[in-house]
Amino acid sequence: MNTYCSVSDIEAEALVLALSLLNIEEVEGSRKGKLREDACLTDEEIAFNFQAEYLKASLTELQDRRFALSLDEALETDSAALNVLSRINQGEQDDHLSALALERGNEVPIPTHSQEILEWTVSLSEFGSTMSSNNDITGAVEPDLDEMNDLAESSRLQYHRGQLSARDRMPSRVECVICGDLVRRSQSFNAPCSHFYCRGCLVNLVEASTRDETLYPVRCCQQPLPVANLLPLLSSDLRSHFQEKSAEFATTPTSRIYCPNQICSKFLGSSSGHKSEITCTSCGTRVCSACKNRAHLFEDCAENAQTSVVKSLASQMGWQTCPGCHAIVELCQGCYHMTCRCSTQFCYLCAALWKTCDCRQWDDQRLLDDAERRVYNEFGAREAAARPEIFVDRVYQRMAELEDNHECLVHRWVYRHGGGCCEECHDNLRTFLMRCRHCQALVCRRCSVNRL
Repeated sequence: MNTYCSVSDIEAEALVLALSLLNIEEVEGSRKGKLREDACLTDEEIAFNFQAEYLKASLTELQDRRFALSLDEALETDSAALNVLSRINQGEQDDHLSALALERGNEVPIPTHSQEILEWTVSLSEFGSTMSSNNDITGAVEPDLDEMNDLAESSRLQYHRGQLSARDRMPSRVECVICGDLVRRSQSFNAPCSHFYCRGCLVNLVEASTRDETLYPVRCCQQPLPVANLLPLLSSDLRSHFQEKSAEFATTPTSRIYCPNQICSKFLGSSSGHKSEITCTSCGTRVCSACKNRAHLFEDCAENAQTSVVKSLASQMGWQTCPGCHAIVELCQGCYHMTCRCSTQFCYLCAALWKTCDCRQWDDQRLLDDAERRVYNEFGAREAAARPEIFVDRVYQRMAELEDNHECLVHRWVYRHGGGCCEECHDNLRTFLMRCRHCQALVCRRCSVNRL
């Protein structure tokens, strides 16, 4: 057997061995039935058996050698492509670091060699897809690594000379502000605040806004997202549902009419205007637009019985009613300065508009609890356990600060490693939360950009 040979030589040698093995099997087959079963093997039969085992072992070895040669030829053929893929992968990692620096307000690093190759590859693929009018790929051209290196080097020189525009320096991939995944810039949604969303997170946000009015209007960093740019990215069902909910949430809460049928509860429109009867298109229930109960011909309007029960419960529990939308709210922590989901600011004690009454701003126990919460969120449980005296001093110092200034007009969010419960939506996060440097609120990423 030759030590060095090509794939064709190995195949030819394997064919010879296979034919020899076939001949031995034919000879053994012709002898079956002519000798006794307990007869001893002749020297010729023993030689045939040894020869057959040798041929089988040789065939196995040839198959292994052929596989190894095929791998070697494949690596040699695809080495340029593998090198390009490796550099593209490194370029994506460098793009991720650039996106993080851009989000955190740091200086964007100079594009690396891998980033420039990645940008050139993306431009080449986009150019190819533009030039091709069908799916025929027979004319595809393999990337020339030397040409890519030359182009990348030329791009690097232009950058150092200050001749690249800001668009040329922008990474081809951006980080989704919610999930952190890197997505193509052309396949992302750019919010007015310069944050980017992948399509999955954007659709998830729109779906959540149809269930939770505090997320409406859909916004990022307190800036509404352009609805005209959102709608084309949604499915027809979600688009229709979002438009229905938009009409509902845009209606003043005190003017909204819902079907009184408890298994329906469809939004029927606004009660503004003259008294009339409205028929629910889903279940056929007729509703009085004045009292929002079932229609009552020739009878005066009466307060809804269930509304009376809720108001009675709110009075017993010490809850307050928003003077703007009449929603019932409960104070869990903090001062008596309330901001409703309808943006109305009022006093929790008397329900008067904020700064129009003489009520005190704090309850002493609530003030202590909120100061302790803020210090705990800022320094952590380990610090509180390690130095309890200093922790107590910080709490009383924070109490004094809150008495003079308790409002957080602009949140400044930073990452806080370690899981916990979001103080807004109460979801449990395992990896990290966002902490406001001013009010020390701990919230999830979504609440920090889409709710607060």
